[in-house]
Amino acid sequence: MIHYQATMRHNEKTFQALAHMQYDLFCRKNLIVRSLISFAAMAAGILNFSQWWGALLIVYGAYLTSSKYAQANHTANKIVKGIKDAGLEFPASRYLFRDNAMEVITLPENTSLGDPLTYDSVAKLGEDADYFYLFRDQYGGYMISKEEMGKEADEFRFFVEQKCNKAFQTQIAPIFKLLRKIDSNQRKKRQS
Repeated sequence: MIHYQATMRHNEKTFQALAHMQYDLFCRKNLIVRSLISFAAMAAGILNFSQWWGALLIVYGAYLTSSKYAQANHTANKIVKGIKDAGLEFPASRYLFRDNAMEVITLPENTSLGDPLTYDSVAKLGEDADYFYLFRDQYGGYMISKEEMGKEADEFRFFVEQKCNKAFQTQIAPIFKLLRKIDSNQRKKRQS
């Protein structure tokens, strides 16, 4: 039985959004180290501003702070360039959310892309303002447009979280996280 289905056609911006979410979910240590080095470089630069290398440390610290997604953007741009150089269309897929797994159908071929992704094998879930993300591992994942899910977006979120036994990680205000948690608990009670 198919509970939900969605179609996704990638473009340059979706590859970049996917790379950003991948960085946010799987590179937290990298972000912490970058932040610490950035703070240390700026502090040392401010304390030694009269020296030429002090100004250089400030610039380096500012670069580290402002270039959070530099590597992610590089990877996404490399993929996009490869697709364009090969004269190919951006990939498109249809996702079928069944009872125990998500099946990925390539378009326009309409063929299944290998074995379905079982919900218990999903490594992490992410969410931003426009998309839901399901990562099979740190090297690849899928994205589903919230716009396409329309009014079913909240039900879809609940369905995936229950099936994967994981919560979508998102950067929203704590009050909204609390409201989602309350909504999720109410949905669980209604299902029981």
